[in-house]
Amino acid sequence: MGLSTSSKATTAAAAGILAIGITVIARGAADDDLSDSICGACLIMMALSTGICVLVRHWVVATGDERRVLAAALRQTQAERTRYIAAQAGLENERSRLSRDMAAERARITATLAAERAQLEADFEEQRAQLAADSFRTGVEMERAGMLKPGRQPVRNNLIQFPERTPERARSREHGGAVP
Repeated sequence: MGLSTSSKATTAAAAGILAIGITVIARGAADDDLSDSICGACLIMMALSTGICVLVRHWVVATGDERRVLAAALRQTQAERTRYIAAQAGLENERSRLSRDMAAERARITATLAAERAQLEADFEEQRAQLAADSFRTGVEMERAGMLKPGRQPVRNNLIQFPERTPERARSREHGGAVP
């Protein structure tokens, strides 16, 4: 970044004053006039100070590189912010989807449990009714057989008799081999 128009004009004026100061010193040295030499030295110091002030101002004000770096950092920050917001929105969408899925799964499990409970209760009632019917039938059969009359001795059951053991038959010889 170059100097601005006002800085260029100030630098040109300082250069002119510097030239005048050198001329005044040279004339004072030629005439052997100390006051002219001091006046010329003051003009040179003023011109150099003005030039230094222009350069310092240019150094302080010239922030083009810093602005470019700042603009790049701002663009990067904005891109990261946009990416963060997109990731946050994606995470929120995923969380809401999982919440919906979990609610649907809970509803499905609740319905399944209710159906299984109703089926188990129906099976239990059916088995209970069958057991009650079997118990009643057994009671009726025992009553008809006279087993439930007071003072009656229990009937001893007849055991099934197995045929008596017969001596083992001699084993046949197979394929001409000897049997021990």
